[in-house]
Parts: sequence; structure tokens; C-alpha cells
Amino acid sequence: MSLIFIFLDGVGLAPRSPLNPFFATPMRRFKQVFGREFFLEDANVIEPNKLFLPIDACLGVEGAGESGTGQFSIYAGLNGAKLFGRHYGAHLPSVLRPILAEENIFRKLRSLGKSALYANAYPKRFIEWCCDQRAKGKVRSSVLFEAALLEGVSLRGAEELKRGKAISGDIIARWWRLNERDGDPSVQEISPTQAARHLLALSTEADATFYEFFLADLCAHGRIQTAASDIIERLDEFLATLVSELPLGATLVLTSDHGNFEDGGSRHHTRNPVPLLVAGQGASSFQCVSAIDEICKALLARFEPS
Repeated sequence: MSLIFIFLDGVGLAPRSPLNPFFATPMRRFKQVFGREFFLEDANVIEPNKLFLPIDACLGVEGAGESGTGQFSIYAGLNGAKLFGRHYGAHLPSVLRPILAEENIFRKLRSLGKSALYANAYPKRFIEWCCDQRAKGKVRSSVLFEAALLEGVSLRGAEELKRGKAISGDIIARWWRLNERDGDPSVQEISPTQAARHLLALSTEADATFYEFFLADLCAHGRIQTAASDIIERLDEFLATLVSELPLGATLVLTSDHGNFEDGGSRHHTRNPVPLLVAGQGASSFQCVSAIDEICKALLARFEPS
């Protein structure tokens, strides 16, 4: 059995409304294969091989969720906001680093004798900068990136991307051609379908494969020029391909750390629930997950002897 974990940064679930970008740009392909779209009223599915539920990202702590403590909660299976005393982002609070070192998902998988693969491709300079910041006691990467460094999970770059052995953070690898400073013009842009097939192929090389997509949150904060409609169209094709071509016996899990992108009327994080979407073998085994800090335990249970 293999597992593919997709993390969408800053994507909550809100009702259909003109303020919701998923309303203006319907996910038609994804709806064809999964039967639902990214709306709160659609998140009501519990079937043997299909699950879609709204889950809590605020974790009993006042205010809206943040990336640092939210991602920690997902990848450590602990309430990061409660441990820290409040929601915190955009990066992992330094005081939670020792806990992540002991409780991260990569270490937990290894304790079960399972292998893990981190599919994202990062520029060499970014990796070097993050390592330099770590030496100064600062975490300036995603929580999963930090966990990969802690556990020696390989970080991938342009060379792996060109061989189809990594996935670009923008899915289609356009960024690498446009970024003169850190990109690589020899990286070819691909379709979301091709990217999904590369990820499916990578998933055969490990028991659990992880991919993170940050553009939704960056777009919602106004930090990139990519339009919300473009992001949704990429996700629509990418996720539809993953679900429709998911191998027999594999499991696809998707979630987020906090709401943001789903509210086109604000650039602030929301208190909306986030999606828990599971397709494939044993999807219904995630039905008891009600909050993001419970995902890790359910994910690991897929690998434990029955």
C-alpha cells in the first residue's frame, strides 16, 4: 500500500458565494471524478473509498489558524497552537523545534519500518539559505521541510525536476523559467496532468509521498501575481488526474493548515474549517478525524498491522 499526502497552504472551506474564488472558477474536472467541489456544503462524504469532511484548524485556541503551528499540528499530530500558547506563523516557532524533532511524521513512519519521500523541488540557494538560518536558530521553511532536514529525507531540486523525479511548487514548473535569480531555464513547463503522473510514479518509490502547494496562500495574501482562477484551474486538473489514476490499493490524502484563499473579500486568515479529502483504499478510516492535529495518527494507522 502506498500513500500520497497533498498539503494545500491556506485553503479553507466556505459556502458557495461570489466571494469564494472556487465559485467563480468551478472545479469541473475534479467534480467529474470525485463528485464534489471545494465548498463547505459539499464536504459531507463518508464512503469506503471516498471521504470529504470539514475539519477544525483553530484547535480550541482563540483566533484564526496560522501556518507555523498549523503545519506542526498536521505533521506532529499534536496541538501546536495550544503548546505554543497561540497561533503562530508563518514559520515554526523555535520552542516547538525540539518537539518536532521527536514527533515528526518522517520519524514516526521510520519507526514503523516505512519509507518517506518529499516530492517538492526547491532551488539550491533556498535550501542553502534555510540551512544557514537553521544554524542561527531560525526556521524559515515549511514545517515539513524542517522535518526532512531533521530526518535526512532527501531534498530535491532542478535536476530531479527535469527527470520527472520531483514536483515544482507551482505544479507546472513555470516558475523555474521565469525566475532569473533562482530558477533554471532548462526546466520545461509541463501540464498539471503531467505533474500528477510524475507524482504518481514517484509514489511507487516510497511507502508515503508528500507534496506541498503554497501558491493558494501566497495569492490570497497578494504576494504573487498568479490569479486565483489560474491556481484553481491547476489544482482542478492536477487533483482530478491523481484521483482518476490513483493505483489500486493506494490512498490519497489532502488537507490544509488554515483558511484564507476561500475568502476572496479579505487577505486575512479565516476561522473556516479546512478540507480533509481522502480517496482510495481505506478512505473511511479517516472519518473520526475532526481536527488537523488528528490527521497524523489516522495516517500512521494505515501502515500499522491490522
